[in-house]
Amino acid sequence: MKFLTILIVAAAVIAGILGPQFLFTVDETQLAIVTRFGEPRKTIQKPGLYAKTPFVETVTYLDKRLLIFDAPPESLLTLDKKRLIIDVYARGRIVDPLLFFRTLGTETQAVSRAVDIVTSELRREIASDNQAEIITTKREEVIARVKANAGPILEDFGINLIDLRIKRADFPVEIAESVYARMQAERKRKADRERAEGAQVDAEIRSDVDRQATIIRAEAERDAQIIRGEGEARAIEIFASALDQGPEFYLFQRSLEAYRTFLTQNTTVVLPADTDLFQFLQSPMGNTQE
Repeated sequence: MKFLTILIVAAAVIAGILGPQFLFTVDETQLAIVTRFGEPRKTIQKPGLYAKTPFVETVTYLDKRLLIFDAPPESLLTLDKKRLIIDVYARGRIVDPLLFFRTLGTETQAVSRAVDIVTSELRREIASDNQAEIITTKREEVIARVKANAGPILEDFGINLIDLRIKRADFPVEIAESVYARMQAERKRKADRERAEGAQVDAEIRSDVDRQATIIRAEAERDAQIIRGEGEARAIEIFASALDQGPEFYLFQRSLEAYRTFLTQNTTVVLPADTDLFQFLQSPMGNTQE
């Protein structure tokens, strides 16, 4: 019984020591390459627990997730012999682990090689377009061409190129200030031209409005004069008719109007006795004899 116990304990110790030599695990984010004396024997792409020959076979793990190929910023020459600082990155996934292992070996080597390929294709495409076009309108077109050219090359290494983007496309530091100054001057020139055009339109509108206002005032004054003349003519007719109907009443009304004109508060009036106005002041009927 004691011997059996010792045997079980020894077996457990040996399993604890040699277990990692027999078994290995692959999780959901990994791919595994089993090699024998450096030569790949099989590829494992599903997670789980697997066995291998101890001391003879070795397991190399690869990342199943997206790999980031981040290229450092580079100064590239455009078609019009101007330079641009381009900062680009790409994303890809290992789709053929065995081919990847045979051609590149490690993910570090893969990143370095992918960056070299993308940068080379980018340099070639940048050299076929002008600087201003790349910055303003052709950035997406350039990226599409680089991706189309670099994708098949990376497939030869077992990598599927999924995405490629330019993080920054800028002028070199030594010329950036002069370029920005020219851009500001150009924008100012366009702004001044638009302001001048706006001022011209404003002057034309104001001139037209002033002309229309002058015409309207003139027509209104003309109509007012006509109406005023017609009113005065009608007033004269009414006064004449009233005079014919009652001369004494008309004279009385005229006297009241005279009173209203010159008789104000604390007013002293000195008149000859033989004036008609004096008679009206003495008698509303203008007859002092009765």
